[in-house]
Amino acid sequence: MSPAQMYDNNQRSPANSTPMDRQNGTNKLEPDNNTLQVLWARYEQIVRNDAAKADLLKEVLIRYEFLSQEHTKLATYVQDKQAMESGFRAMQISMEADPFVFILIDGDGMIFHDALLATGENGGLAAAGNLFNAVTRCIRDELLSIPIGVRVVCRVYANVRGLAEVLVKCGIIEEVNTFQDFVLGFTRGKALFDFVDVGPGKDRADQKLIETFKLYINDFHCRQIFFGCSHDNGYARILEEHLNDDVYTKKVTLLEGVPFEKELLMLPFNTKKFPGLFRDRKLQVWGAPPAIPPAVNTMTCLPTPPVPKAIPVYAGMPTRFPPPLSRQPTQSPVDSPVLRNIRPALPRTPSASTLASNDSAGLAKPTYANMAVAPAPLFPEPELAQLAYKKFMKPNNDEEIHCNRLGQRVDPPTRNYDKDEVNRLKKLKLCNVHFLRGECPYNENCTHLHEYIPSPAELGTLKLVARMAPCNMGTSCTDTKCIHGHRCPAPKKKSKEVKGVLVLNKGRTGESSKIRDCIFGEDCKFPVELHHVDTDIVKRTVIRN
Repeated sequence: MSPAQMYDNNQRSPANSTPMDRQNGTNKLEPDNNTLQVLWARYEQIVRNDAAKADLLKEVLIRYEFLSQEHTKLATYVQDKQAMESGFRAMQISMEADPFVFILIDGDGMIFHDALLATGENGGLAAAGNLFNAVTRCIRDELLSIPIGVRVVCRVYANVRGLAEVLVKCGIIEEVNTFQDFVLGFTRGKALFDFVDVGPGKDRADQKLIETFKLYINDFHCRQIFFGCSHDNGYARILEEHLNDDVYTKKVTLLEGVPFEKELLMLPFNTKKFPGLFRDRKLQVWGAPPAIPPAVNTMTCLPTPPVPKAIPVYAGMPTRFPPPLSRQPTQSPVDSPVLRNIRPALPRTPSASTLASNDSAGLAKPTYANMAVAPAPLFPEPELAQLAYKKFMKPNNDEEIHCNRLGQRVDPPTRNYDKDEVNRLKKLKLCNVHFLRGECPYNENCTHLHEYIPSPAELGTLKLVARMAPCNMGTSCTDTKCIHGHRCPAPKKKSKEVKGVLVLNKGRTGESSKIRDCIFGEDCKFPVELHHVDTDIVKRTVIRN
């Protein structure tokens, strides 16, 4: 409506009407129904418009609030992403900062080459350098994902003293100190190379290697593990735990010294052999002397001899053995292949002790007469025993039998029981009769080993093993050469109920019945009467031949 129309309407409003108009009956002050409806309609329209406007404002506020929240989330996400990217870059830099490869070797089985071991400390230095160079070439040529110049860490675990003694017996080195010098040189050869002595004991090196392997297999700084364990199937267990992940199978390389055992050969790990660095054959410790004269350095380990045809053996444990099956002269120990290389260094002076013979062993029995006429040895007795094979010579009191007050034979004491050493000697299958009596009845047909050269300590252990078999004659045995037990050598059972001689019950005759009071109890193969022998020596019976 224009302003003119609004003005015209105001002119025509009831306030401007004349009395004539009221007389004519046209009262414009009375409301018109149509006008009210229009007003109400207009009012309702205004209300609806206000509601729509309120809804619009509300929707705008809601949308603004939503957009504000989304903006906050996006800003937080961007900040978190930037922080994560920064942390990832820092972690990546940290991972790439100090990469290394780890060489883990079981030194008791992965033995370095003979030429390196024989030169002592210089050989250790050369072994460390050769191993480092071989691994570096392998990384450069085959493991392309590992950066060149990566650090090389090496750790070798072994029983140094025990392995040194074995190497001496095999003739690879002349003395134990040579291998100890090798270990020292290897450790000094590289700053990150260590040759760790685990000491004696079963599986000590194995346990350390397995735990060290577990420690480094998940270390992201460690890019590759060279695992030297080709000689032992026992390591297959720990390796089998990592077969299902390609990351692990690519991270581990098995080093070969001796040919891989069957179970290791079946594993899907990469293998590598460094020629000239490790021995490719296992050591054979029997049949070689424990030491070699300094002037001789040609001794090597002997191959395993063929097993002779089995022949029947005597049942039981007799104290007296029958005479030899034949009187064929046995090969002289100095003429044997074992010592053929060192024979020029040994004097062969004949004496009464070497010219005498008997039907049982081909050696004169040690008597005062033949010992007096024998010339003095050129070497002290321990060195002479190491240079040439010689039957075990018993001291003079071995011709005597010690007895207690009841006249029962009393065995002299033996060395302490060492389970590992006893088991090791049992595996060698040495002939007890040959080494302890010097008169094996089977000679060359014996199924047990004769060519081994035992040390004094091993002879003591061999005596202990022989004493663990009861003598059939019991305490009444008068054989001065008897090697079997005349009383139970096992320690007493640690129990309050068992002390000395136990009396369990008495029969009608009133005699006491005894039990086996050793640690084996009723399973002991010694009879009851050999468990309670008085060891106090009161007399000596001399047996003269």
